[in-house]
Amino acid sequence: MRRALITLAHPQHAGMLRALRVLDDAAARHGWELRYAFPASHALLDEIGIPAERTTILPGLARWRRLAGALVLPDVLRLARLARGADVLYSTTLSTFPLCHLAGGIARCPQVVHVYSSYGSPRPYRKHWLARARHVIAPSADSLDLARRAVGGFRAGTCARVIYNGVDVARIVRESEAPPPDALGRLEVPLVGMVGNLDWRKNPAVLIEATPAIREAVPGVRVALVGAFPDAESESRARQRVEALGLADVVAVTGFLANPFPVVRALDVLVHPALRDPFPLALLEGMALARPIVASAVGGIPEMLVAGESAVLVPPDDPAALAAGIVGLLRDPARRDALGAAAFDRLRTHFTLDGFARAMFDAFEQAVVDGAA
Repeated sequence: MRRALITLAHPQHAGMLRALRVLDDAAARHGWELRYAFPASHALLDEIGIPAERTTILPGLARWRRLAGALVLPDVLRLARLARGADVLYSTTLSTFPLCHLAGGIARCPQVVHVYSSYGSPRPYRKHWLARARHVIAPSADSLDLARRAVGGFRAGTCARVIYNGVDVARIVRESEAPPPDALGRLEVPLVGMVGNLDWRKNPAVLIEATPAIREAVPGVRVALVGAFPDAESESRARQRVEALGLADVVAVTGFLANPFPVVRALDVLVHPALRDPFPLALLEGMALARPIVASAVGGIPEMLVAGESAVLVPPDDPAALAAGIVGLLRDPARRDALGAAAFDRLRTHFTLDGFARAMFDAFEQAVVDGAA
């Protein structure tokens, strides 16, 4: 049984934790045991099911971000001690890679880094030392190409690969059968919604701006923002804009839901108006429930969904285009059903849970082999 030590700097990120839970569930079948290190405890760890008995709290994992790259040697040494006995040290995102790279060198443990971010400039990739990585995973070809160009090409011998995420369809369907939250109100009206962290990258603001046109075309429509805002200030701005547009009776904010799938199942249209997104799990989860999707054509989304065949893809940050795409589906139930069915078929054939887990553990095995060479 091999062992991987997994680091994540932001345990409040539900999507990342759900991906780790997928790996944890599959690990034993592939001959691996996973252990975890987070900078702090968070309620999501228990809610999503990250095993507490295999989790260590290392506050220094977040220190690199706070100190803008200033290295604290004790943090590296603590991580190196934890990595002794591990076969692979895995950085779930770039944020912990500098510490993992240094600690892995001390512990003689190969490192794998996952580039989930699609930054708009090269600086973050360089700041997080990506050019030093020997084993790089990206969730989409778009993300991998951005990262490669940002560092001027990976160094010779680097193994860089795309691994598409997968989801547990049976679990999502099962959990979707629970009652939806009361915050949604009456479900017999048309329901549109987005799911995820409600930060600027996911761009809930553009859905709010599109809602007056949607309501005018489809009276009685409801819009659900399913997730939590990153801070009180951004939530206040969004709520103020909802009030200013006279949408208080139209837009519902659910806050974080440990089980968002009853809401997703109830949606007539799932919306993902992101400005940047490498490969959104929220859309994979919507595909598992055969939801018709309107999404921005950014990042890895065009690799996930085929425009006009399994989703409606629109330009980013364009309220008029977003509203038109949503209204078109709300007025055409047959097309909604066809797009939802096509999205489900695409998930089943291209983005399977077993395929994701197998590819991830193959990457870990390759790192072990290369580390021994």
